[in-house]
Amino acid sequence: MSQKAEKTVSKELKIVARPVITVEDAIKDSKKVSVLGVVKSLGEVSERGLISCLYILKTEKDRDLGYPFQVIGTVVNSRELLEDIRVLLYLGLLEVTEGRKLRLTSLGKELLDKLTEGQKQVLDELTKVVEEVKQRVLSEDNLLNIMTAGGRGRRRR
Repeated sequence: MSQKAEKTVSKELKIVARPVITVEDAIKDSKKVSVLGVVKSLGEVSERGLISCLYILKTEKDRDLGYPFQVIGTVVNSRELLEDIRVLLYLGLLEVTEGRKLRLTSLGKELLDKLTEGQKQVLDELTKVVEEVKQRVLSEDNLLNIMTAGGRGRRRR
């Protein structure tokens, strides 16, 4: 009786992790770079404050960054902007502070420093417009935080 060499077949599952988006992709996306520039100008701002700022830029200052907005009553929202914020958080270009505010990370600052001259020029023009509405946005943002903090305090009692 001859023995046949048995051939073993392994069924290994190999998983290769690849990021859905990279920092290089974010640099190429002018909308994401603009969001980083606006956050840099504002310092620290909540998501609501950032949405409000971009809405004001679009409606009052004629600076459309390409985000569609939905307004229900007095609440402004943008699903695409929220998705881009999540992507920037995922990439480590933005971070959330203890006060639930967005701010640039050191990696985000480095990315803005590495922009091309054309991108820097566009961002500088955007920064000038943001400076015009900065106090209004931050005031509204702080008022919103006070109102929500007061509401949270009452519910705990």
